[in-house]
Amino acid sequence: MEHDTSTTHSPGVAELRALYRAAEARAARLRFIIEVQNLLNAAAFETAAQEVLSRLADFAGASYARLGFPPLQGTAPKQLTVGKSTNPGHDGILFASQAGSNLRLMLIGSPGGRAMDPDDRQTLEVVAGQLADAYNLNRQAAENQALLGDLQRQRSELAALVAQLIQAQEQERQRVALDLHDGSAQLAAGLSYRLQDLAARIGKAHVLKPEIDQLAALARHSVADLRAAIADLRPPELDDLGVAAALRTRLDAIDGLEVIADLDAASDRWPTSTGIIFYRVAQEAITNVIKHAEASRLVVRLFENGKGEAHLEVIDDGKGIGELRHPQMRGGQLGIVGMRERLALLGGRIEIKAGSSGGTHVRAAAPLAQETTSE
Repeated sequence: MEHDTSTTHSPGVAELRALYRAAEARAARLRFIIEVQNLLNAAAFETAAQEVLSRLADFAGASYARLGFPPLQGTAPKQLTVGKSTNPGHDGILFASQAGSNLRLMLIGSPGGRAMDPDDRQTLEVVAGQLADAYNLNRQAAENQALLGDLQRQRSELAALVAQLIQAQEQERQRVALDLHDGSAQLAAGLSYRLQDLAARIGKAHVLKPEIDQLAALARHSVADLRAAIADLRPPELDDLGVAAALRTRLDAIDGLEVIADLDAASDRWPTSTGIIFYRVAQEAITNVIKHAEASRLVVRLFENGKGEAHLEVIDDGKGIGELRHPQMRGGQLGIVGMRERLALLGGRIEIKAGSSGGTHVRAAAPLAQETTSE
């Protein structure tokens, strides 16, 4: 009977202890890396980096630790330090981060202290990488925040400029309306009264009586047209009551059309610039319907949706948008361009298309932003 004379090696107590200590050391390094990451995630970079730097010095047995990095904001480089060199003439560099990194990490201490093994050095390199990653994330966040601030500031400045532009346009409209009221309208009214008086004085038998009556009627029509133009230039309801009330007044004055108005009273509380532009767009769309569409029915809706947008719809059952391409309808085309330009001031949009059963659908929308004015 043969016996196996080979002997199997079993680790001794000393080797087991060494393996255990190595395992504990690896676990400690891993815990250290995790704790560093938790610190960097939980606090602002400079606050967390100061604590991490202190722990790095303890981990490496360094008497002095320094971390330099470009500023997150501003121009001067930043530097964090922990401790001080106890023996400046003999202390050496225990660890320094690799060249090319945004961060410059340096640990200084006595070279006669505890030797740093490769695993410890690798741990320090991992932590230096964590610091660099955290710095880059914070820098990107700071840059994004600065860009967002610039964008918000530009939007506020643009909103202020738009408000000023609209206000200047409306003031000019108001000036022209006053000039027409005090000048041409008064002259036309005076001419109408004089012609009516002349027609009454010359009697029915006079040979010029029919012609004078025609001139008097023409003068009356001129007065009515001038008054309508003055009202369109700057309707008092727009200033006193708001866009919904001004539109309702405009629609109530339309004859010969079935008019359906669905105007949300909340639109009277829209920012002034928004209300004015939506009134002007509606005014142009309604004018196109009256002059060009040959419609029998007009629907106007004004409302705010749940996404903070102002909406306008003008729908008719006339001959459709295609007819505006005719040379005689160029005024309508210019009106469409004007509507687009006005809405562009608000960052809005307009859609004009033929209805499925005829007519034209005009839909306009723009964001309802808080109105800003500049000093």
